[in-house]
Amino acid sequence: MTFVGDVMLQHALAASEVYDCLQQSRLVFANLELPLSEKGHPADKPIVFRGKPGLVSELKRAPFRLLSFANNHALDFGSEAMLDTLAILHEAGFSVAGAGRDLQEALKPALTQVGPFRIACIALCCTLPPGFAATSVRPGVAPIRVRSSWICDGVLSDEQPGTPPYVITEADPHDVILAQKAIQSAKDTSDIVLVSVHWGVPPGWSSAFQGPLADYQRPLAHALVDARADVILGHHPHTLHGVEIYRARPIFYSLGNFVFHSLAEGSFHLNRTLVPYRVDRVRPAELRQTAVFSIDYNQTAWATISVRPCHLNDAGEPQFANPESARQILSRLEGLCRELDVQLHVHDGEGCILPPA
Repeated sequence: MTFVGDVMLQHALAASEVYDCLQQSRLVFANLELPLSEKGHPADKPIVFRGKPGLVSELKRAPFRLLSFANNHALDFGSEAMLDTLAILHEAGFSVAGAGRDLQEALKPALTQVGPFRIACIALCCTLPPGFAATSVRPGVAPIRVRSSWICDGVLSDEQPGTPPYVITEADPHDVILAQKAIQSAKDTSDIVLVSVHWGVPPGWSSAFQGPLADYQRPLAHALVDARADVILGHHPHTLHGVEIYRARPIFYSLGNFVFHSLAEGSFHLNRTLVPYRVDRVRPAELRQTAVFSIDYNQTAWATISVRPCHLNDAGEPQFANPESARQILSRLEGLCRELDVQLHVHDGEGCILPPA
């Protein structure tokens, strides 16, 4: 099985060896970062995305098969566009998780078969604009709401005026319990349960003092694995984060960008904000560093995780990284994994993670 990150399409895909390589995988997972619909009206939020319905054929070219749609852009043009997108994707033969006409449907696993393995995928979203969370009477995405509080050191702020407060975050216990029940139910009828989580903080929006992961992420990931999730697939920060192995289960905290056409020069801006953020500063080189992650399974458990580094070109599409770029990507990822007590083995421009002994 192969896992890649965020996909934000605005036009047809160019030819790439990366897409050709994906054809060799039995299953390719990605996060669809926008609705594909001409229906609806733009939400009142700083960043809204959507693509033409015809771009569904490009998703097949890539070739994706399993998609998460639980993210902070699924309802950028309202529930009408979200539901229209789901209908288009299902008609095209995709397995889609994380969104629906109500909470029950949004938490329903997407099912697919990979060789002898029955795969279930549940998708959850922690990045929730107002009205995006599905409820028993409202369409939306499967939510994990996150509570935030702030600590400010008065002595430090006197000495260093302008220092940002420390942000404390905690996943809502009620939402976590509902997600755990959905995972447990899926595991009862499936061999492997994948859980996609839209979470974390992109560079530029986060404080350098707090590191790449928000406080709530590791406890939430562990709670989902405790509920019998086999693989956690994270996205939203638009840059690679480390991989953790918890109870012999891999947790990919962020798979990075994979296709992101808005990275093309001059195409990204805030539509509305009451705070004078400098978005021109939110363009670190890491946004273009990504990878193709693949997991090989044997009869009982995963045998190896392979990491093939990629770089997004000027159009925001993946190319296999050249030797120097691959070295930089793998070196950065190696350090992030080390912080999570995982060793990334690097050889000949590729990475590998082995199961714990």
